[in-house]
Amino acid sequence: MKKLTIFEKKRLLTFLIFISSISYFGLFVDTDYYYMSPGPPYEWDITIDSAISYETEGNLYQLTVRRDVANYLLYSWAFLSDSVDLYPKEVILPKGVTPSELSQISLQNMQTSENVAIAVALNSLGYEVQSEGDGVLVVGILDDSPVRDKLQKDDLIISISGEKEVIYSINSSTQFISLLRTFSIGETVSIGIMRNDENIQIETQLIEHIEYKNEPMVGFLASTPNQRFVFPINVDIDTGSVGGPSAGLMMALNVYNKLIEKDITNSTVIAGTGTIEIDGSVGPVGGVKQKVIAAKRAGATLILVPTANYEDAKPFEDKETLVVAVNSFDNALQVISEYSSR
Repeated sequence: MKKLTIFEKKRLLTFLIFISSISYFGLFVDTDYYYMSPGPPYEWDITIDSAISYETEGNLYQLTVRRDVANYLLYSWAFLSDSVDLYPKEVILPKGVTPSELSQISLQNMQTSENVAIAVALNSLGYEVQSEGDGVLVVGILDDSPVRDKLQKDDLIISISGEKEVIYSINSSTQFISLLRTFSIGETVSIGIMRNDENIQIETQLIEHIEYKNEPMVGFLASTPNQRFVFPINVDIDTGSVGGPSAGLMMALNVYNKLIEKDITNSTVIAGTGTIEIDGSVGPVGGVKQKVIAAKRAGATLILVPTANYEDAKPFEDKETLVVAVNSFDNALQVISEYSSR
């Protein structure tokens, strides 16, 4: 075997150092972007006490995405992969909110979504569920929001009224989101706030949601302090470390399916995504492209998406996979029933 000369060894060492530097830079230096890629489908482990529950043969998968700060390697990969998208940090991380706070908010939103999903499923089955909270807490404000100079972090929203001057009391973020959908983009609303024990009124125009077409928004990140549900039976959903509100629809469907004798899937593989509000309405989610890709990889033949996300999901439909838009829990049940009974 031929030995390397001193010159060749120096060239090899220089090359190795260069490759190591590029690798280190790509793996450990972050960009100003977040990446979003398909995550694993979940089927929650649900425990029900004080009521008969049933096993199912089909699947009702909740779809997820992987979302994190993109290093330069992932940033580059996003330009080569059709399943990965990039978002500027300010779109994902509102001003004044740290990444750790965002993670905590995401887990809180999942907890709220879990409780609302259980409530929707139980209400649909005739159970009586009571819910209350202390309002809507402002935990972050988007840079381009029209309320960036009107709202402050830790403001507590307690009411909202529109041009019809009907005042609605607010006790939770899910109720607030449901009410927002009754207003129009561009409509001026009056929001009642508690700030340092003082009652304040602000006015603002609703803008289009930064992620969801035709959805009105105010432009802040919210949570519900002390949201409480009183359930007639004990239902526990093991959500693990998954965060965010987009699992609501599928959690509600899974709880419902566990509490009825006939499996609504009829042994088919169904997947979906969508937020759920206390009135059963289904709201839009982020990363629908990645979620539909994940559903197809999992072998789903029916994919449920919120009506507001349908146009982004529709192009991924093919002979083996049907993509259907739903706007409510009852609508989703109807679609599944018609599909699984074919």
